[in-house]
Amino acid sequence: MKWYAYVGYFFAGAFLANSVPHFVQGITGHEFQTPFAESSSAMLNVLWGFINLVIGYSIATALGGLSFVFNRQISMTALGIITMAIMLSYAFD
Repeated sequence: MKWYAYVGYFFAGAFLANSVPHFVQGITGHEFQTPFAESSSAMLNVLWGFINLVIGYSIATALGGLSFVFNRQISMTALGIITMAIMLSYAFD
């Protein structure tokens, strides 16, 4: 494996790890710091966490480390995740 693949996997992991606190805080209805503000809404945290998840997943799959194929099943699963997460961010707010 080339050296830059290690760097790519490092950043994929960083984005994936960063998605967790934002997503969890958003789903539970709590405000949490994002790059946009010191105290961002629950919905913004859900979206920011999901964006980080997508970026981390995209980097890892582009490097060939994950074998998931982006298809209708993955798309519908992602849509279900983001829809439920946004609904929960409002419910617990």
